[in-house]
Amino acid sequence: MSVASSNLVRLAVIEETVYGETPVAGNFDAPRFVSESYSATPETTESKQIRTDRMSSGQVVTGLQVEATHNSELAKELALEKYMESSMFNEWDVKAIINGDLTYNAATRELTRAAGSWITDGIVKGDFSTLSGMVQTANNTQILVTEVVSATVLKIVGKGLVNEMVAAIGAGFKRADKLTIGVAKKSFSMEKAFLDLTDKAIIYKGMMAKTMDLSISYGDLISTAFGFSGNYSEAVDQAVDFITDGRTINAQATTQTFNGSIDMPFVANSLSGTFEEAAICVKNLSLKLDNNFTPVTCIGKAAPEDYTPGTAKIDVDLSAYLEDDSWSLMPYKLSQDPFAFAFMVKNSGGWYGYYMPALQATFDDPAAGGQNQDILLNMKAMAKVGATGESALAIYRS
Repeated sequence: MSVASSNLVRLAVIEETVYGETPVAGNFDAPRFVSESYSATPETTESKQIRTDRMSSGQVVTGLQVEATHNSELAKELALEKYMESSMFNEWDVKAIINGDLTYNAATRELTRAAGSWITDGIVKGDFSTLSGMVQTANNTQILVTEVVSATVLKIVGKGLVNEMVAAIGAGFKRADKLTIGVAKKSFSMEKAFLDLTDKAIIYKGMMAKTMDLSISYGDLISTAFGFSGNYSEAVDQAVDFITDGRTINAQATTQTFNGSIDMPFVANSLSGTFEEAAICVKNLSLKLDNNFTPVTCIGKAAPEDYTPGTAKIDVDLSAYLEDDSWSLMPYKLSQDPFAFAFMVKNSGGWYGYYMPALQATFDDPAAGGQNQDILLNMKAMAKVGATGESALAIYRS
């Protein structure tokens, strides 16, 4: 008899409209992944009963942890964007394109509109946006708003922008879809099917993202990971019991994975006192969001009934080469003065932008680690709420 082990797994996910309940209509998504650890793991307690034969009375299930970690390569993908929504407890905010007559002064980095108001339109510092319809082709690209100077003037930065002082008539300004930290729960029903087996799957419900990780390094693919907690799990062995039975499962996305070497066209910070494109050379960058869930446990139910989100804690690790420009970080570790930080990842599939208005950093003094070793500033930082209440983290999408 030969034994073949199953290694072909398909994940299917659908957003819940009622927490812990699978919608009766709608398509499922098949998110891509490189590894997963979806599991309902029992918590057990050993009986303390004393027996005259010295035998153990065994253990009893006293709880059930419904947890998951979804590890993936970051790419422009709708399924991952839904996971981002769950992580941030919010939905993407979409703005219509703003059309008008625009000029750009490369010397002052000012984008000026002839009429209307950036303030009224809700454009703020840190907004990643796209220009279109400019006469200078180089200006039809993504930009970052670094300051709202007045109702008609923005300071911006972007790759390759050139002077354009004759107004581009009817040009477009499109703020990217924006995701900020909120309070709205977003949960999923998930199915993990083992396709090498005959009608075998495990169902998870009430799955909310408790953590979100992003890791970027030179010479490597950009990776992301989402941690989930849920309130229900069941193993099934009949196709009719699959939550996807008779339902459409959207095909996995085929967009290209972002990489840390060439898909990082833009990094900016406010270390110089003026928020602008960074001159520092970053080697590694990682970001972790933890929603600090507290399980709601009720007598008579094995798994938690729900979860209460706590403070959205955002930690950032950043390694930069020691240069004159990165030296500007030095005063910040003792003063704990916050500084803004932004970056973009982009390839042919699309792009994401990340903006944190107030990072506070700590790090050791730069040191020579040994022969033929570069001196790095290895910074650990936390992102806090902005000075005027801005979200500690904002994510933008193309």
